[in-house]
Amino acid sequence: MKTTSLAFAKLNLTLAVHGRREDGFHEIESVVQTIDLADRIEVSVRPGAGIFVENTLADIQGPDLAERAAAAWLAVKKASLYVEIRIQKGIPAGAGLGGGSSDAAAVLQSLDRLVPPRLGDEDLKRLAAGIGSDVPLFLVGGCVRITGRGEVVERLPGTRRERFVVVVPPVRCATADVYCAWAAHRTLRSAATPAFGSNDLLAPALVVWPQLRRYEEAIAHSGGLYSGMSGSGSSFYVAFSNENQADACARELRAALPECAVFDCAPTSAGMALLEGEDV
Repeated sequence: MKTTSLAFAKLNLTLAVHGRREDGFHEIESVVQTIDLADRIEVSVRPGAGIFVENTLADIQGPDLAERAAAAWLAVKKASLYVEIRIQKGIPAGAGLGGGSSDAAAVLQSLDRLVPPRLGDEDLKRLAAGIGSDVPLFLVGGCVRITGRGEVVERLPGTRRERFVVVVPPVRCATADVYCAWAAHRTLRSAATPAFGSNDLLAPALVVWPQLRRYEEAIAHSGGLYSGMSGSGSSFYVAFSNENQADACARELRAALPECAVFDCAPTSAGMALLEGEDV
């Protein structure tokens, strides 16, 4: 039995950091939109025991979140199966786009489809939260508000129609380093509702990696509706009202910033899309 799916990336359209929690995580509030930049995930199961993961991202640091997701799902289901996962990366790593978390969510949902009985939504969310703070949002996808350490997910009404041009510089941002810089340089934030494009981690990211400033400035002057940094970096995005404007901007940025990966992306209504395999 096998499924093939697309695991989508995300953009933080707003990101506010409210402080460090007693459990060591940070209390955040963020409006997040999933986009059609994606990894391709194949998940298959057969009798036996064990987990095999093949990932085209060669330099994974620490346990692959997809493997952790499969192990957690097998433990909860008390199942003895051989799980094979093949990941073809399309989402750049270390860019604040949630690729590893999206992969993990896609693995959870794929296994849950392949092997009945299915877990309830709340059980799946708890399982996802135990794997990583961003994993639960990809179980929902679309435009959501996340709070807590990121594990509390609320779908927002309506459908966003912007096109997003995403620029990924040749820099990988370590989330822990950015939060350390935030703690050292934090300032009191306004109680007003953050505008789209606002991100409390932008200033600390620029402290740690000042070379990102030229990319932030290039995006800010691209003429879009709004622009910002996703997550803790290093990716930046700019939003446009239509595809033609986004396409023109993407061409200009590819010419101006040849060292960067530039993507023209549409919003999605879910965190993943099933291409083939078991029906939803």
